[in-house]
Amino acid sequence: MTHSMDTPERPTADSTASEWLVRMESGAITGDERRRFAEWLAADPAHPAAYRKTERFWRALDGLPPDDIRALNRYLPQQAPSETTRRIRPWHRFTTVAASLLLVTALGLWLTGPVGDYHTAVGEQRTITLADGSTVQLNTNTALSVSILEGERRLTLHHGEAFFTVAPDSMRPFEVTAGNGTIRALGTAFNIRTDRERTTVTVTEHRVRVRLGQASSVDVDAGQRLDYRPGGWMGRAERADVTRTLAWQHHRMVFENQPLPEVLDELARYRSGQIVILRDESLNTLSITGSFDTDRLDRLFPALEESLPVHVVTFADRLILLYPSRNKKS
Repeated sequence: MTHSMDTPERPTADSTASEWLVRMESGAITGDERRRFAEWLAADPAHPAAYRKTERFWRALDGLPPDDIRALNRYLPQQAPSETTRRIRPWHRFTTVAASLLLVTALGLWLTGPVGDYHTAVGEQRTITLADGSTVQLNTNTALSVSILEGERRLTLHHGEAFFTVAPDSMRPFEVTAGNGTIRALGTAFNIRTDRERTTVTVTEHRVRVRLGQASSVDVDAGQRLDYRPGGWMGRAERADVTRTLAWQHHRMVFENQPLPEVLDELARYRSGQIVILRDESLNTLSITGSFDTDRLDRLFPALEESLPVHVVTFADRLILLYPSRNKKS
């Protein structure tokens, strides 16, 4: 899945239809909103079809078993008891939470916006060649700033994941700032993945030197990885599974006995606006082994249902709930 780099994702007809459905069913829609709704329906033949499909989907929620309705209520906005609230149909409440999730997602994209000189959208990859001849491959949802001057080469990986192949230049050190650390290349190729919780450096050729603030530096050799976290904690250089780490370059996600929550977190990196909730804590103990194509992630949830005792319910392609299956897998 590839998106335009310089603009946030546009809402799909289905997601917009979900928002209009909530407004129309709210009972408080204004005349101006009705006019804009009519204009939206007339703007594209796909819009009325999307609206009808969305309406059928949400109305089908009335057929969910009572236990599932009660479980899902934990994640929906709580309302003060009233005669109106008592009469509300389950699908009305679900359309409300779905639209809320869509609006929060869109707002988040608008507020954060593109950061850095180079960036990729969710699900996109891009390779850039720097002025010094070095190359950087950016993974999904990544932002990078570059400053190449006469006496230095300084880059900042704001978030995401990137693979660096450094052109030799003994007169200009090559350094990447990621998280609260600085990685200096020592004639090398290496991968960095960083977010708010952790930064991981994996070296594939030669060596890098990692430094946190004024603390002592640690060298990481080819075939090794090193983790560090905000607050100054840094682990030891240890052997890395380089093939698995770099599977993203071939549009793959590879798991080996990884807990289901970790697999879902990894999935979220490649699909925007999606919130996955584990309905039962027992699902946290399930583990996954397998390889998935990041360009065909629509196959992942059916594969989970085939191999694990789970059932998946998806709402407007944004809210995904997993709960224990009633039928045990053999």
